[in-house]
Amino acid sequence: LPRSVCPLIKSSFGSVVGSCRGADVCAHFGLVDAVVGETTCDGKKKMYELLEEYAPVYVIDLPQRPDTPEALSYYRGELGRFKSFLEGLTGRKVTDGRIKAEIRKANETRRLLQRLFDLRKIDSPPINGLEVLKVMQKQLFLDPESFQKGLSALCEELERTKPGGGPRKPRIMISGCPMASGNTKVPELIEARGGAIVVEESCTGTRSFADLVVEEMPPMDALAERYLKIPCACMSPNQRRIDSVLALAKDYHVDGVVYYTLSGCHGYNIEMRKVQRALKQAKVPMLAIETDYSASDTEQLGVRIDAFLEMIA
Repeated sequence: LPRSVCPLIKSSFGSVVGSCRGADVCAHFGLVDAVVGETTCDGKKKMYELLEEYAPVYVIDLPQRPDTPEALSYYRGELGRFKSFLEGLTGRKVTDGRIKAEIRKANETRRLLQRLFDLRKIDSPPINGLEVLKVMQKQLFLDPESFQKGLSALCEELERTKPGGGPRKPRIMISGCPMASGNTKVPELIEARGGAIVVEESCTGTRSFADLVVEEMPPMDALAERYLKIPCACMSPNQRRIDSVLALAKDYHVDGVVYYTLSGCHGYNIEMRKVQRALKQAKVPMLAIETDYSASDTEQLGVRIDAFLEMIA
């Protein structure tokens, strides 16, 4: 892959290639019958073509002008084709009843995650941002029932926790690229230097649970409608994301936003300008960070974060 490609793409591809060559880099790959991809960026699309040399790949095409009249019907058709693929792969019929049961289960997870995030709105949140990020990453490795059980117990414990005292910390929202498992450099730096991360506007944050799937609709239609509303930076135009950032900044009483972009992620990097403009109008300071998975820029980022926190304190 090109050196300039996004580190998320490089690490995903490298884990599969390394596993095929005998390296112990992906614990899941030996269990995989197929890789399901999505067209949220050009780098991923072309990487999936190379990945087909190592594993069966199915790619779901995501329409990226979600407000056009044809987008919803097209995406509904894509999900229908994916359903047929899964039936062929597993030899099991995917019925409306089974889909509805999974929708109800996923909605319960979303409600529990919202319950967790609501606890972060208070002046002294009982859980820090790094801990919440690890919770969000953990749901990819646990079955839904185990995750819900642990999440419910966590919320009950935190709800019994009395707000802490001490000096008030600057309240920070992280907005931008997802943070896959193991990628904790930026939140570690923010909280080690005295910031309090209270919300994340990302796919490893509020986007994963912000909207429920409507349980009263035909299930395939409901899935298409819910997932097409996610304000990923691949969408154009993407006013939903601007609205979401501003609403979260207000709801979580944010003092400043750290806009996090992975190197080579052109969608998020370019969209940063519109987010910055909207935040400036709302009088919310923003720090833009572009980085990768290495530790080479840790000291530099620490200095910039120190200055930002001092400015908004």
